[in-house]
Amino acid sequence: MSLVAAACLAASCVLSCSHQTAETAAAPVVVLVTGSEAASPLEFRGAEDVARAYSGGKSGKLRHLSLPDKPKGEAAVSSFIADAASDPLVSAIVVSPSPAGTASGLRKAKLARGVGLLCVASSSSEDILDIESSADLVVELDRASRAYIVAWAAKKIGARSIVAAYGLGEAASPDALRERAIMSAAASDLGLRYAAMIAPKGAESASFVRSASGSWLRDYGPDAALYCADPDLAEPLIAGAVAGGGMLVDAAGSATVAAYAAALGVDLSSAKGDTKRERRLVEAALAAVGMKGRLCSWDSAYGRASAAGLGEFAMRVAKGEAKKDEINDLRAALDDRSGGAAWMAEYDIDAATGVKSVNRVLIRQDLYALGSGYLQSALQPVPAKYLLIKSGGSD
Repeated sequence: MSLVAAACLAASCVLSCSHQTAETAAAPVVVLVTGSEAASPLEFRGAEDVARAYSGGKSGKLRHLSLPDKPKGEAAVSSFIADAASDPLVSAIVVSPSPAGTASGLRKAKLARGVGLLCVASSSSEDILDIESSADLVVELDRASRAYIVAWAAKKIGARSIVAAYGLGEAASPDALRERAIMSAAASDLGLRYAAMIAPKGAESASFVRSASGSWLRDYGPDAALYCADPDLAEPLIAGAVAGGGMLVDAAGSATVAAYAAALGVDLSSAKGDTKRERRLVEAALAAVGMKGRLCSWDSAYGRASAAGLGEFAMRVAKGEAKKDEINDLRAALDDRSGGAAWMAEYDIDAATGVKSVNRVLIRQDLYALGSGYLQSALQPVPAKYLLIKSGGSD
C-alpha cells in the first residue's frame, strides 16, 4: 500500500470513527425492562409511552424489553437483565418492576460494562440492601409519607373518617403494618376516625370489598374516605365509593379518571384520547350526582407513570441533561411524564436508625380531587415524627 493510500485510509477511519462517536453521543440508548403486558400492564404501557416519544431515534433511543410471563426462576431474570445491557451502545438500564433476580442481573451488567452504565431499579421485590448495592438508584412508592398524606388529604376534601381496606395477606406485611400505624396516628392528630378493614384472602377479597363498602359508608357516614393500598382492591373500592355516594382518597395509585369513568358508566370515546377532556366528562358526571370534590384521582396510575418517568430520567442522564444523583432532575422527569401532576421525591430515612439512604428514593404523586383540582399534596411536608413510627406504632 502506498503512503498516500495509507494516509487516505487512516483519514477515512478517523472520520468514520468520529461520525460514529458523534452519533452515539447524540443518540444514547436506554433499555427499559418491564414485566409482560399480562403480568405488569401498567408498567408495560408506561414503557410503551416513553418509547414512542423516542421512536425517531434522533435525540435518543429507548428500547422496551419485557420479561416472559413466567420467568424460570431468579437466574432467568438475572440473565435477561444482564443480556439486555450487554450492547456497548446502552448507556442506562431501568427495571420496573424489579422481580427477584434483578440485583444479580444488574451486578452482572455492571461487571461487564463498567461503572459508566446507569442502573435503575423500581418497585423491587429484592432484599433492600441487596438491590441498593447493585443499582445506582432504587425508586419506590413512598408508603410511609403517603400514610400521613392520605389522612391530610381526607381532611382537606371534607372527610370525617378514613376506612382503609387491606387484603388478608397484605394486612400483616411490615409495610402495611407501618402504614396503618402512621395513618392511625395522623388521623387521630387531625381529628378523624380511623378503621382498618381486612378482606378475605384470594379471589374473594375483591367481591368482599365491593359488597362491604356500602356498609362501611353506612357505619362511618357518607363523609368517610375509603382507601386501599392493594391494586387488586382498587376497582371494587372505587365502584363502592361511587355507588354509595361516599368519598375516596386513594386506591393503590390506581384511582384514575378511566377507573372512575368505568364505575360511573361514562363513555370517554368523544374525548378522543384527550386526558383533560376525559377528566371534564367524569367531573360533569360527578357534579350531576352531587359528588364534586369527593373523589381523588391520580393523573396517571403509579405503575405507568413511574415506568415512563424513570425511562425519561435515564434518557436525560444519558444525554447529559440530568444528573443521576440530583433529586430535582428525577422529579422533573416524573412530572413531565405524568400528565401535569407534580411529584415529591425524597431519600429514604431508616425508621430504626434515622440514617438517610444515598440511593434509595421514595416518590409520591399529587392527588387531584375531581371537580376541585390538585390538592398540592406533593408539596405538603410530612412531620418527622410520623416517619419514625415503626410497624405497630412503636417508636
